[in-house]
Amino acid sequence: MKVRNLLIALAATILLASSAAAQNRISYPKSYVQLAGLYGLCSWSGHNAPGDCGENFEKSFGFNFRGGVRLNRWFAFEGQVEWASGYDLKSPASVTPPVLGLRSATLDSVAYTINARLYLTEGRIQPYAIAGIGGQNSWLDTNLGNSDTFTSFIGRFGGGADLYFTENLALTAEFTYVAATEARATYYGPYWQDIWTTNSGVDPSYMSVSWGLLYSF
Repeated sequence: MKVRNLLIALAATILLASSAAAQNRISYPKSYVQLAGLYGLCSWSGHNAPGDCGENFEKSFGFNFRGGVRLNRWFAFEGQVEWASGYDLKSPASVTPPVLGLRSATLDSVAYTINARLYLTEGRIQPYAIAGIGGQNSWLDTNLGNSDTFTSFIGRFGGGADLYFTENLALTAEFTYVAATEARATYYGPYWQDIWTTNSGVDPSYMSVSWGLLYSF
């Protein structure tokens, strides 16, 4: 009986040690890539913003891709590209000032940021805080035939969590707020000389909810 109890205790110790070692290896320095889907909620503001963004524009879907390096147990740095498509205007009447003949408008955007992650715990579930800086390009298309480009500096702030199934593969979920400066707008007319750039009076900020997979090397 004593021998059996000793063997059970020894086996349990080995299993616990093996599990702890595996969890520690999750936080080793390493590189990683991540692909995630995106659900975007517009949060634009400014004196030329077309009404209340949340009420007058559809939500957006898209994706983001990032590659980074885990420096140690607590810190990682990464580059991120995020594409959001389909902020469609629900009501042309909400545009101020009114635009004659406007029936539809949609805005797509691509954001580029360099992020830092601060991990809060170790183990298979790793919540983290994230902050980044970069730029954003947005394109507005309407039924009137124009295609206008907007450029902003942005900051990204939020948090998320990685859930590791193995040492290399994790399910990830994240919420961030992308705060944009007032966009510099470039307008294109019917002829090549009808191009001009000005402050748009709108900052194309948005909230990003993403979920996807992370693979580390």
